[in-house]
Amino acid sequence: MNTKNNMKGKMIANSNLLTCLKIFLLVVLLIQTTGCVSEQVEEQGVITSYQQTVVEKSPQPRDSNEGLGSLRPSPEPDVLKLDITKDETTGKNIVNLSIDDAVRRALVSSPEISIVSYDPSIAKEDIVKAVADFDPALFGRLNYEKQDDPPDSIFLGGQSTSRVWETGIKQKVVTGAEWSLAYALTRNWDDLNTSLLSTRWEPIISFQIKQPLLRDAWQELNLAGVNISKLNYRVALAAFRQKTEEVSAGVISLYWTLARVRRDREIQQWLLDRTRETLKKVEDRKGIDATDVQIKQAEAAVKSREAVLFQAKKQVMDVQDALVRLLSDSQINLLSDFEIVPTSALDIAETRFEQSETLRLALSNNPEIQQARLTVEIAQINVDVAERQKMPKLDLVASSRMSGLARGYGSAHDELSDGDFVSYAIGITFEIPLGNRQREAEFRKRKLERSKATSILNNTSDQIAAQVKEGIRLAETSYDVIQVQKDAVDAAKIHLQAVEDTEEIRDRLTPEFLLVKLEAQDSLSNAQRAEIKAISDYNIAQIRLAQSMGTVLDMRYVRKALPETDTQDSEL
Repeated sequence: MNTKNNMKGKMIANSNLLTCLKIFLLVVLLIQTTGCVSEQVEEQGVITSYQQTVVEKSPQPRDSNEGLGSLRPSPEPDVLKLDITKDETTGKNIVNLSIDDAVRRALVSSPEISIVSYDPSIAKEDIVKAVADFDPALFGRLNYEKQDDPPDSIFLGGQSTSRVWETGIKQKVVTGAEWSLAYALTRNWDDLNTSLLSTRWEPIISFQIKQPLLRDAWQELNLAGVNISKLNYRVALAAFRQKTEEVSAGVISLYWTLARVRRDREIQQWLLDRTRETLKKVEDRKGIDATDVQIKQAEAAVKSREAVLFQAKKQVMDVQDALVRLLSDSQINLLSDFEIVPTSALDIAETRFEQSETLRLALSNNPEIQQARLTVEIAQINVDVAERQKMPKLDLVASSRMSGLARGYGSAHDELSDGDFVSYAIGITFEIPLGNRQREAEFRKRKLERSKATSILNNTSDQIAAQVKEGIRLAETSYDVIQVQKDAVDAAKIHLQAVEDTEEIRDRLTPEFLLVKLEAQDSLSNAQRAEIKAISDYNIAQIRLAQSMGTVLDMRYVRKALPETDTQDSEL
């Protein structure tokens, strides 16, 4: 009978042990499943590839960190060589630069893009930090304690030793629960006369879990930090895209501006040469019919046009330096002595824009609007978290423990494996803040921040819409002006030619005729300058409109310069 009872007891003990192990495994599996949080973010196609490429190559190496060397980028072996020739007349280096090459060099080397390229990578590390809150942690402790107290009773001992070794794993999961699974082994010895075991081994396997039910509970709250970090990454990526489009648009605009001011300089040089020819003709007729008044009149025109030419030359160099700064190229930099010659032709093909469709694209693609929209999402998450944190604190606490106790190490673990001693505990704790002013104030603050973010989004949308409409009008007006200025140039040419033809058959030179001739030359130069300005304005208006629409990366000049990807850039 005793043998049967012992066998039955062992079967029950084994059944208890197996049940406990199943419960432990099930709970651990469930918690591991709910605790898996990924730091992966949705890739944004070409802009992500480009951002990663810039970070890998940044910062740009310079010849020195101080002095003039800090202005000279170090040569890069993989950069295509520029088409550089030497002007035999001036001895200056001439850099023949296409707009495709200009954009490509800016996207490779621009310090402005390099600065903001780090922000998405930094934001991505913040995502990892947020996700790391849910990583499991291995813990443990070793402890040795010896006591030797003078005894004052025959029933109380004075000496004891204790050795404790504990190890386990714990984790916080996305539901807000915190759990731990631990194994501890204790060896105690004492000299108590009343103790059944003077030396005893006590192994313990314990499992504890604390699950918030109101405050600090559930995925929406506990994943808020991760979700906000991922949104901040998208904000940083949108800001990087905005800077990329800004620099690209700046390079293209400066390229067309350089083409215009160089043409202005040529026109002013032509005007000065023609004025000098006129002055020489007047001086040659000094002994015939030219008076001192007429000579001085022509000299004044020459000096005036010389001054204008000086300003035109200065403007060429100013625009060129602005372009070179954006390019930041090792072959052409602010220390180089050269002159850039744009080789790409200005576009004069008509492009018409449908206003509603253009506005729709802008509101969808513009990176400023995307950043404002993402900021609203972040503010909404903060509101949701603050609202839940106003709730009372109510936590479910549960634990389970298996233990053994014996004189020897093996016997103690036999009791543990048999599941002879299994304990359970479950309970609820709560906390109700009286007044709750801090969390109420936090909730109101977050709501105000959301309202502010929404107002910023509305204001940004209105500003972009106004820019788009203005850009459309500017592009269309500039194109209409081009034809008008072409007609003006043709008329001015005919007028000047008629005046010069009349000069050949005139009997005498009069001050009135000289003034008419100088004005005709000036009219032609002004008409030519106005024509090239209208063409330049038309091309610049198109790139500025594309910048407002957020489609600069889709332009041929820019698309060719960005890394090749299998997918197109999607909405951030």
